[in-house]
This record gives sequence, structure tokens and C-alpha cells, in this order.
Amino acid sequence: GLAALPAGVSDPAGVFVTAADGGPLDAGALGGLNALARALGAVDGVGQVAPVVSSADRRAARIDVFLDLDPQSRAARDLVSGPLRAVVAEHRPAGTYAYVGGGAAVFADISVAAAEDLRVVFPVAAVLIALILFLLLRSLLAPVVLLLAVGLGFAATLGASTLVFQHALGRPGVDFTLPLVLFLFVVALGTDYNILVADRIREEMRHPGPARAAVARAVRHTAPAVATAGLVLAASFAGLAVDPAPATQQIGFATALGILLSAFVLSIVLVPALAALLGRALWWPVRGRARGRGQARGQARGQRRGVRVSS
Repeated sequence: GLAALPAGVSDPAGVFVTAADGGPLDAGALGGLNALARALGAVDGVGQVAPVVSSADRRAARIDVFLDLDPQSRAARDLVSGPLRAVVAEHRPAGTYAYVGGGAAVFADISVAAAEDLRVVFPVAAVLIALILFLLLRSLLAPVVLLLAVGLGFAATLGASTLVFQHALGRPGVDFTLPLVLFLFVVALGTDYNILVADRIREEMRHPGPARAAVARAVRHTAPAVATAGLVLAASFAGLAVDPAPATQQIGFATALGILLSAFVLSIVLVPALAALLGRALWWPVRGRARGRGQARGQARGQRRGVRVSS
């Protein structure tokens, strides 16, 4: 039955060969392709290798390689991008170009490109988010605190996902798209929640009185909205965790967990706690404490003037 076929029969890795000069493949090159096919069959993880098929004008040839691995798995991507391409580079006929294609090869190339892009996207996005926070909160220290909180949430979510899928469930690793998806959703939503809480804390600290009391008032007003939004979004993304595709399962679990951490741990607990510890110094270089005292003195002077008039 179908169980006797290699796992990768539905999406084979194809080796495509063309002549370097763009002309038809000669008899020597076609004979060398048979040797290449035999070398591919000897690679560990390859189940079967189909016969060489050339085009009608003999300008190109193809060898289908059926892996013993799930084409969508990380192991298949590692096999195609590593040993398989190394064998093709070593045994391709002289005077030809050889390329490895197929779904696993495409995702392997996307994984490498995504990893390189993330090294650029993360710093640039952090700078832009810090600039937006600076313009919104008019502070230098508050944006740093919020960025550190969001970074901790991102790292905790990615670490928990690795612990669950790689160590608890025995998967070879998390999907290469997971960091990008977490950055798009968890970092963005976590920043929104933090802005909502921090802006309310700033408004409350403009009034005279202890900073801790201002933080408590801000949390009482913003926590219900943040918690409700976090629960609704987390429940929506959690539905993806029951999908049979491993990558979708990871995205659903990690995104739901990251949103819950952002809403309940970072925005409602960590950011207010740091604001209570730092007090009005959180809004440096704005002198929030002096402003509060000035307001108190102004109110006191107004009261004294009112007493003199009435007397």
C-alpha cells in the first residue's frame, strides 16, 4: 500500500541540470547524470531516486529524489540544504549547472533569508518603536522600560515554545517562521497594551500625591480593558493550536501564550511595578514631581487668598 512509499513521495526534491553554455546536454553529460542519480540514492534519508528525465530538446534534465522524511519537516530542509546539495555539487557532470528544488529546498532557502532579514528587522523596528514611544510619552526613560518589558515577553514566549515543542514533545525544533510571527503579533500587541497602561500612569502622576497611589489608580482603570482584549485575542489564536500542521500548532500556541503574558504579566504587573518603584523619575527628563508640588502650592495659595477675601 501507500505505507511502502517514501514519506516524501508527495513532494519530491528535484535536481535540475542544464548545460553551462545553454545548449543541449551532450552524451557525456547525460551519462554523468546516471552517476549523479546513484550518488543521490546513497545519501542517508533518501528513499528512492527516479530515473533521469530530459527535455525534448535535451537542454535540461531532471532527477526526482523521494525522501524518507516529511517534506515539511525541519529534518527534510536540513537534508536538502546540506548533504543533498553537497552530493549534487560534487557529482554533477562537468560543464553543467545543477540546482536542487522542491518544497523542502524552497523552505530551506526561505529560512536562511528570514534569519538574515531578522538581524536587520529587529534593530530597525526597535529604533522606530522607541521613537514612537518617545514622541507619545515625551520621556527618555519610559520608552526604555517599555521596550525592555516587551523584549522580555518576546524572549519568554519563544523560550516557552521551545521548551514545550522541542523538549516536552520531542520535536526537532520550532518552526523558522515562529520568531517573525511572534514579532508581528506579540511585540506589536504588547507595545499597545504597555502604551495604554503607561499613558494612564502618566496622567495619574500629574496629580499631587504619592506615585504608588497614582499607579494603583491607573491599573484600576486600564486593567479590565487590557485583560479583556488579551483574553479575546489569545482565545482566537489558540484555535490554531489544534490544527494538524506542526507549524500552525506552534504559531497558535506561542501567539496565544505571548498575548497572555503581554496582557497579564507585562502590562498589568511588570510595567506598573516598575513605575511604582521609579516613581515620577520614570518620566525623566520631565519634572513630574516638581510639577505636582507646584500644583499643590498653587492650590494652597488660592485657598489662602480665598480666606483673606472672605474675612
